[in-house]
Amino acid sequence: MVKSSRQKFKQKLRKSITTPAFRNNYIPADQKNHDESTNQVSTLLDKLRKEARFNNGTASANISSTLPQPAFNYLMREHAEREQQERGEREAMRQRVSGPAPPKSWQKARKGPTLPMRKTLTLLEICSKTVAINIKSYISYPYFANMPTHLKQCILSSLSIYNPLTEEILPLFNTDTEYEELDLANSTINLESFKKSFWKIVEEKDLVDNLVKNWEDLADQDEETDIIYSRIFGKPMDITNDDDDSRKTNKLISKLPKLRKLNLGFTHNISGIPLSILLVATLPLLTHLSIAGCFNREDGPHSLRILSGLINLLVLDISYCEWATDQILLQFINWDRDLKSLRVLVAVNCGSWKDAEVVRKKLSENRRSFELWTEQ
Repeated sequence: MVKSSRQKFKQKLRKSITTPAFRNNYIPADQKNHDESTNQVSTLLDKLRKEARFNNGTASANISSTLPQPAFNYLMREHAEREQQERGEREAMRQRVSGPAPPKSWQKARKGPTLPMRKTLTLLEICSKTVAINIKSYISYPYFANMPTHLKQCILSSLSIYNPLTEEILPLFNTDTEYEELDLANSTINLESFKKSFWKIVEEKDLVDNLVKNWEDLADQDEETDIIYSRIFGKPMDITNDDDDSRKTNKLISKLPKLRKLNLGFTHNISGIPLSILLVATLPLLTHLSIAGCFNREDGPHSLRILSGLINLLVLDISYCEWATDQILLQFINWDRDLKSLRVLVAVNCGSWKDAEVVRKKLSENRRSFELWTEQ
């Protein structure tokens, strides 16, 4: 009997312990704190999930009920514009590099809080800069003359920034006749070296069958490129020499028939008027010319008048020329007749201008499209 009553007592005790009422009354303190922390974490996760859904644009219906309609429309439009811009940037990056576009974090790594993204140098630009900085070490290297023309053009552009061209370096670049662009900015070469490097003297009798006399007709003919390049252009400059009491006339012609872009910015050792006569007489197909920071007050206006004979010029840069005022431009060039092909005139930091709009209006009258740049 005693044994059975003990068993009944144990069963009752075990049943009372497993009931919910018993558990609620006997929860340990550390377990209660743990449950409260768990509830706080769950609440925070729910809040973060809602914010994530908002950022992904999946909660637009919920937002519209809490925001005024104008504010909601503005946010949605801004979100759509941002997505479109990012898609455009990714597409532009795919066109510039092979393979998939780099991660967004890489693209923004160089971007400061207010500054625009810096341009990443290409391998060609890095190599050109390295060669330009160490250009004197290549003077005695015979293989430099065999370098492709487009690489020489890039190196010349780098030289204008990091190590301006000098008389000593010029022979590295004057053996090529395939230049389409020639960047000689900031160089210290003089006019005689310039002519000896890129022009040649021929006898007049050798020009009779191969001289183009009318540039305007040539431009209208639209002939094949190889035919045009095989001809000698210009009204060659006369060079008369005395030879045994007889007068022998030679002609000065360009060795660069493909040259279209010439940058002579800040080349102070070349006189304006002789240079202008040389360019107009021998390079009628120039489309881009920079004389930024060149010539003095006496030669500048007259040089500009001569250069107006470049009938194919599309872009002319006369920036940083104190003599280049709006009155000089209107006075020394007949804009109704000359430079009819001009599309862009760059005149940044020039002399005092009274009214840039007068110049812009005058030059736009007889040109299909024209831009005047007077500010940086």
